[in-house]
Amino acid sequence: KKIKISFNLIFRPETKILTNQKNNMTINLTEKESKLLNFILDNREKVLKKDEILINVWGISERINTHTLETHIYALRKKIERKLDIKDLIMFEEKKGYYINKAIL
Repeated sequence: KKIKISFNLIFRPETKILTNQKNNMTINLTEKESKLLNFILDNREKVLKKDEILINVWGISERINTHTLETHIYALRKKIERKLDIKDLIMFEEKKGYYINKAIL
């Protein structure tokens, strides 16, 4: 299964590969990065709260103070920006949550 994110951006969750067909570059995602991106893409029509992502991607259900999500999002954003030349694919709005930048889609 492949997920077409935009005209040029293709994500293959089973191989954990994200490809920018415009510059023919690909990146290999870690297991967590792949699960994280897949969950955000599956919910691309809404803004996801931190707790919702932690429950669905990490299985963390208690309200704990962790920077795991922020750390993974930061690393994923940097990887996508550096290797695929795509900036701000995953956005964050204070007090609301994370979402896919529809201007890129």
